[in-house]
Amino acid sequence: MELGLKGKTVLVTGGSKGIGRATARAMAAEGALVMICSRSASDLEAAAGAIRSETGQPVEVVAADLSRLDGVESAAAAAVRRFGWLDVLVNNAGAIKGGDFLALPDEEWMTGWSLKLLGYVRMARTVLPQMRAQGGGRIVNVVGMAARNPATTYMMGGAANAALINFTKALADLGAPSNILVTAVSPGPVKTDRWDSLQRQQAIAAGKDLETFEKSRVETSHSGASRRLKRSQISCAFSPPNGPPFLPVSPSP
Repeated sequence: MELGLKGKTVLVTGGSKGIGRATARAMAAEGALVMICSRSASDLEAAAGAIRSETGQPVEVVAADLSRLDGVESAAAAAVRRFGWLDVLVNNAGAIKGGDFLALPDEEWMTGWSLKLLGYVRMARTVLPQMRAQGGGRIVNVVGMAARNPATTYMMGGAANAALINFTKALADLGAPSNILVTAVSPGPVKTDRWDSLQRQQAIAAGKDLETFEKSRVETSHSGASRRLKRSQISCAFSPPNGPPFLPVSPSP
């Protein structure tokens, strides 16, 4: 199945590990021109090297702190400067802690939201004018299933993800007249270092050992197996419901 990504320019935030790295790899394998972003330059270089080796495609990197406005602006500018335009933004950066609601101070809430929630908002706000000027684009927000599945041990993350669902819908309405497709993708539990860390945090908050906590979650969600990002998930994120995956909006390199 041709996904129409060949030659498309893509910025993936949180792209050095986990879901972001898998997304970048899948895009590169489809022939997209990919740039990955995270705070750690060394992690980025390691991820980019692996993706280049696996796909034979070039992968660009930009190190930036997306919890800060200046970091968001520098990352977006780097992508446009390198590619000349930006077809796709994948908002994925952000790892909000789990924990005991009564023990989490305001500072923890603001730190988590500054990256996962405000980072998405700021990045979308920064690239939207560019996408409008070039005739269209795609913004994909990776949103955790906590948006619709509240947990007493993950209230901070659940609130942020719920807000992102609302934000995504409103942004989709705003972008539609300019041929900017905005979607939220929730891949569900994925076996990554981030997932393992979150499970440990929530187990402690729940007063359970990790094995007991994970077993209770599996019984509740029926989702104990690891998952891999599928090409169909990539496809549904970038294809409009009635038309080709992309309209020819990108200028020639």
